[in-house]
Amino acid sequence: MRLRSPGRRGISIALAVAVFASACGTGTPPRFPTRSPAPTPTAVATNTPAVSPAVSDATTFATIESQVEGIRGLKAVHPVNPVLLDPTGLRDKLTAINTSEIDHVALANESRLLVHMGLLPAGSSLEQLELDLEAGQVVGFYDPTSKGLYVLSDSGGVGPVEKMTFSHEYTHALQDQKFGLDKLAIDTPDQGDRDMARTALAEGDATMAMTLWSGQNLSLAELLSVAGASLTPGAADQLAKAPAILREDLLFPYVQGLDFVQGVYSSGGWAAVDRLYANPPDSTSQILHPELYASGVKPVTVTLPPVPRALGSGWKATMQDTLGEFQLRIWLEGEAPTDAQSSAAAAATSEWGGDRVGLYEGPDGKWAVVLRTRWRSPAGRAAFVAEANRPPLARDPSLHYEVCADALEADIYIASDDETVAWFAPCFPAT
Repeated sequence: MRLRSPGRRGISIALAVAVFASACGTGTPPRFPTRSPAPTPTAVATNTPAVSPAVSDATTFATIESQVEGIRGLKAVHPVNPVLLDPTGLRDKLTAINTSEIDHVALANESRLLVHMGLLPAGSSLEQLELDLEAGQVVGFYDPTSKGLYVLSDSGGVGPVEKMTFSHEYTHALQDQKFGLDKLAIDTPDQGDRDMARTALAEGDATMAMTLWSGQNLSLAELLSVAGASLTPGAADQLAKAPAILREDLLFPYVQGLDFVQGVYSSGGWAAVDRLYANPPDSTSQILHPELYASGVKPVTVTLPPVPRALGSGWKATMQDTLGEFQLRIWLEGEAPTDAQSSAAAAATSEWGGDRVGLYEGPDGKWAVVLRTRWRSPAGRAAFVAEANRPPLARDPSLHYEVCADALEADIYIASDDETVAWFAPCFPAT
């Protein structure tokens, strides 16, 4: 599940991190240097500060463009005109794009599914949570629809953070002009896992180019300045307090995406990375286990059951999507997992072969969630079932929860009441 609403292409390729650590070659996770306030979902874009760079800054950007083109081995076909935004301007730009392209119904449906699965607190609005998190973490973005490139600048000038941000976003512009980011199809409403994997390709590529550019063109003092910006308490606290599914979903394209692209680059250079766009990854499992991508192991197709006729009228299949290996891992971990819990969840999902999750809703507030999973080996299925039957997933005595399994399949049923579980779960006889 993407945790990004259908049609939000304007921020699907966005820089949420300025990776000081990776610029130094440490390989540690990126931090988030940003200070912009959170928007409200009903805000409307106004005449907010959006300024073209000063002449000296324009020269700086032109220099960075040439340097990034040299590093990445791609040449711009059309000029890119960066726009500097203050925090209010960035907030309003993000909100305007969301307002024009967001699918409010789809996000509301997704909110309920995630709440039922225990991934979001009761009563949460995914739309609001995403807008708040993005406005607090994003320091720049490239919009493949309008071809606009935007960089956050508190001062209105171009310092080390702005330079690093631009090098990342300019790489996205080069990707778009050379390969067509729309061809990655990262906004398919019911293909969240595939969307995340393909976003990881674009973001890992841009993060690597940014890392190389920063190491070659920023002084030690400038790198330390970026590190200081990345430690801004407000942004760090906001990220730490976000639900794990939102936080990890935000980090995945940059951290695991960078690892994936670095592996491809190390064996074949930028030419090998370029070839990925003609055959992009189809699952987060391929990102986490590059050998699966290299050997052409694709996810299997999984279908969900229809609404049981015995439930009568008034029931509907509201939505469906694919969680994928990465988000199944987060689900098994729960909030604030220990190292042991994280390791167990990773091991329990490492043989993922495919899944499909659906939300079913009926009269009188009744509901059911069906998660069908397929595994590449019986041992992988057994490991998942063992972990899925442990707390915290089975911790809530009010949770109506059942696991059904055979050799390579494991299905999870969660519902508003025992009777509904009984009608959906084939291994739990109806009474």
